[in-house]
Amino acid sequence: MERGTPHRLAARNAMWTQAWTALCVLLAVWSIAWAVGAARGAVNAWAYSVGGLLLLGCALWARRSAVRNSPPRHL
Repeated sequence: MERGTPHRLAARNAMWTQAWTALCVLLAVWSIAWAVGAARGAVNAWAYSVGGLLLLGCALWARRSAVRNSPPRHL
């Protein structure tokens, strides 16, 4: 694909959307795993769980912004 073509821009935006989605899934699993650890009595697990939830919120905000700012699709 040549630089500046619509296909290349669409592929780039799709890659960013997939990357942010993967990060959101990873952070959600992180938070759930530490919440389960906290329920079992692991030391400092709540801190890691809350930290993961904060990072998840930031990643979801960034993903939403990436999807909203992507150019419209014409079928």
